[in-house]
Amino acid sequence: MYQQPMQGMQPMQGQGMQPGMQQGMQPMQQGMQQPMQPMGGMQPNMQQNFQQQPQQYMNNQPQQMQPQQPQQPQFNLQEYHEAQGIRWDWLRYPSTKEAAAQMVIPFGCLFNPLKPMSNLAVVNGSPVLCKNCSAALNPYCKVDTGSSLWICPFCLNRNQLMAQGGQCPQELNTQNTTIEYQLDRPPAPSPAFFYVIDTCIPPEELDVLKDSLIQSLSLIPDNASIGLITYGTNVTLWEVGFSELHKCFIFNGDSEFDQQTTADSLGIAKQAAAQPPPAFGNPNQPQPPQQQQQSGGCSSRFIVPLSDCELTINSILEELTVDPWPVKSDTRPLRCTGAALSLAVNVLQLAGRKACSRVLMFVGGAATKGPGAIVSTDLNENLRTHNEITRDQAPFYAKSEAFYKSLSETLVQDGIVCDVFAGCLDQVGLTEMRTAINSTGGTALLVDTFKSQVFKSSFPRFFASTADGNLDMAFNATIELQTSRDTKIRGVIGPCSSLNKPSSCVAPEEEIGMGKTCAWQANTLNTHTTYAFYFDVAGSGQDGTERYFQWMTSYTHTNGTRRLRITTVSHPIIASADSQLLVNQNAFDQDCAAVLVARIAVDMMENNVNNIKEPMRWIDRATIKLVGKFGTFTPDQPDSLKLSPDFALFPVFMFHLRRSEFLQVFNSSPDETSFFRSVMNREGTENAIIMVQPTLHSYSFEGPPSAVLLDSDSVRAGCILLMDTFFDVVIHRGSNIAAWVKENYHERPEHESFRQLLAAPLSDAQTLVADRFPTPRFTHCDQNTSQARYLYNRINPSQTYTSEGNTGGEKINTDDASLSTFMNHLKKVATASKA
Repeated sequence: MYQQPMQGMQPMQGQGMQPGMQQGMQPMQQGMQQPMQPMGGMQPNMQQNFQQQPQQYMNNQPQQMQPQQPQQPQFNLQEYHEAQGIRWDWLRYPSTKEAAAQMVIPFGCLFNPLKPMSNLAVVNGSPVLCKNCSAALNPYCKVDTGSSLWICPFCLNRNQLMAQGGQCPQELNTQNTTIEYQLDRPPAPSPAFFYVIDTCIPPEELDVLKDSLIQSLSLIPDNASIGLITYGTNVTLWEVGFSELHKCFIFNGDSEFDQQTTADSLGIAKQAAAQPPPAFGNPNQPQPPQQQQQSGGCSSRFIVPLSDCELTINSILEELTVDPWPVKSDTRPLRCTGAALSLAVNVLQLAGRKACSRVLMFVGGAATKGPGAIVSTDLNENLRTHNEITRDQAPFYAKSEAFYKSLSETLVQDGIVCDVFAGCLDQVGLTEMRTAINSTGGTALLVDTFKSQVFKSSFPRFFASTADGNLDMAFNATIELQTSRDTKIRGVIGPCSSLNKPSSCVAPEEEIGMGKTCAWQANTLNTHTTYAFYFDVAGSGQDGTERYFQWMTSYTHTNGTRRLRITTVSHPIIASADSQLLVNQNAFDQDCAAVLVARIAVDMMENNVNNIKEPMRWIDRATIKLVGKFGTFTPDQPDSLKLSPDFALFPVFMFHLRRSEFLQVFNSSPDETSFFRSVMNREGTENAIIMVQPTLHSYSFEGPPSAVLLDSDSVRAGCILLMDTFFDVVIHRGSNIAAWVKENYHERPEHESFRQLLAAPLSDAQTLVADRFPTPRFTHCDQNTSQARYLYNRINPSQTYTSEGNTGGEKINTDDASLSTFMNHLKKVATASKA
């Protein structure tokens, strides 16, 4: 624990500021505090800890076969989230439209379909389904033991309960609200990874990229299949199944390819091309005679198990060189990114790999040739900006976006995932490609260079494994949602695509995100993928009753088995939207609500070509109505407004959301904005709320490390600040700390405590981002230096260049409104008398 220094800090003449007296500061008696755990955005002096959760959520009692039902254990929100992978914004909600309209914030939840669970029940076989609505048997079903019937809580239909040797079915166990079935299906093909590599990059960049790719081969299962394409001016498809020498086929990069053209160019017939790939876990299984005769098939030449072609691929990668096509000094290289992706998809289709396949694009610059081009080769022509896209002044944008949208439909239909790893200081076309990435559940990573530590550490984490040793990847997933009669599905926002399945559970209007369906497809999932679901009510449920939700997630496990995970939960119904039933009742999760609102705002921006006015107005109106509804005040007296701890932080979140890179596009390129939004729409509450409001911690000799306000007043000359924005981790040293470092006091034995002070934030930063994907960018900066802008851009500018006086903090050169100004206007409008 840090202790107060015995004597004040005094400057030494001619040596700058020295930490201590002339003899040096005495070492700490107790040393440094242990590395701090992530605070999750906690801010001091608030009415409620940032991550303090409501104490109770569930008060329901699922039915068992025994007449005497045991009491269901009480969970707080965090425990319930850990157990079920669900987090609600409203923990109680009315059932009538009139009352729901007064709740202001849409009713919704964040759902992680593959949340790791230590006590997850896995059952061999298929679930028992309701004959009327197809909902699965679950702990909330009422059971009539005398007539062996179970009543579906969703449609109230009676179904026959099959005898199981006198034992209670596992589905009715109160602990099995989430249960997983291992279905009796043939083993799925082993996963396929198709590397598509840009060679129009500097030689040193290519060398680093090749090292990372070779390293990644050791992280892929031996029975996984591998394909390889390189591209520049033309597209080169490598025949990795031919080991005698390096054999390839070169395609012109000007054209978009179809299956027939590709098959003809490769000299194979389509019926011979689509050989069934080897089953997962058995890559060396003997082939039937008819398949042995089809040695020219695509799956045996271009998509080959890693165990059969590892030496060949390693050799090709090691000898890979920069695209030989000459490039003039005043032009961009010819780069056919769209054509390369199109060819990769066709080869996978010809090989019969229409599921469990990923195309990994490694892009080093803007596409300038063929389909998907975003700019010409003339360097005098700048890449498109947000304003040019909004005003329809980007000549390549519409055509390129239409190409990738068309390609994304093929990817979704065939179950192929598109992942893009972009390493370039300029833009590469991620904005145009975002549909192909997000609709397939793919990953986007945007870095300045492939030599950066962000890429080197993030790319291996892409192949992370779960506790059982399998890749953290699920393929060919579908998510279907069933709700009670009085609850309707408005839509979902996340990395998936709609299956357009109609249902009585679907809201006929007021769509949010992907609505008008009760089922969605995700070509891939992992244990962190989180979706935002939004609901409407259309019933007259009574106070004390419950509504029910059931998610049925079907997916292919990484071991090749087909699985179905079913999560069934209940949600309490209240009689009305009376604030007395909600304020100070642990009924509102403001963290989750802020993330749900952020996703809606991002979706509005995407659908309105970054027209910020509409989402800004919606956020402001929602915040004003929420404060006016659940705050206590005297009309026309702003200073009388008070908010309970359950609601106090929500306006602060909205202030930071309005200033975030998700809505403000002024200081970001279109590619950067697309990258930020893609990550936001797949992360859970803990990470997403850090993106909205970063965490800030202070280290000094005045006490132990502590969370401080995300405010310019927190910037002090004698302290070190650690800010975590999820995408960036910034360590900011005050001017006095920077001066002491410049004088090398941390290298002197008598100043061991100062060395420990410098090391503490670095150690804590490493703890914060140990398993995060993508790896954040680390920035070390000093006060009043150019790199300090990363901190100053995110903190609340309580002091600006127009402020009078000085409270000891940093004055920020900005015209943005401060949090106090925002809150003053909010209080004034929220407390105004209604005419």
